[in-house]
Amino acid sequence: MNWYIVDKEYVNYLHSIDNRVQNIEYSERLKPYIGIILEIYDYKYYVPISSTKKKYYNVKSNIDLYKIKNNDKILGVLNLNNMIPIKEKYIKKLKYSEIEQYRRFKNKVDKEKYINLLNRELQIINKEQEEIKKNAEKLYNYIIKRPKSNIAKRCCNFKLLEEKILNYRKDNKC
Repeated sequence: MNWYIVDKEYVNYLHSIDNRVQNIEYSERLKPYIGIILEIYDYKYYVPISSTKKKYYNVKSNIDLYKIKNNDKILGVLNLNNMIPIKEKYIKKLKYSEIEQYRRFKNKVDKEKYINLLNRELQIINKEQEEIKKNAEKLYNYIIKRPKSNIAKRCCNFKLLEEKILNYRKDNKC
């Protein structure tokens, strides 16, 4: 697996359809939308990663949240609840040489630390990719069968987004 960046306009379009799609813009700065790609049935799904927060130590791994752990330390989480269907033309493989286009760093040391963190997370994800994919498919099926469940309330509407991406074109946004 690799890290990918999603087109900002594409994410904003999906967010306008389903407000559970993570926001990509915060004031004047862009939140880097870095994640992995999984195939779920007939669609590619983009799964965003989030940085570690204290709350993740108190929350159990769940069907919609996959903790990326090194021993007992949580390095980040994959937000399966926020995965979105994606077309190949709206993603770009993250190149570390271009990372400053997506994120600001205080200095060179901060940049190197961040890249090292991404590398460690990706190593773990690659080792656990089958389990991650099983969880994603399990969540997808659960949401399709139980759209009124509590878990569905915190997940993107996968079927609706799949419908809407068929009409999306960057030049006229549908």
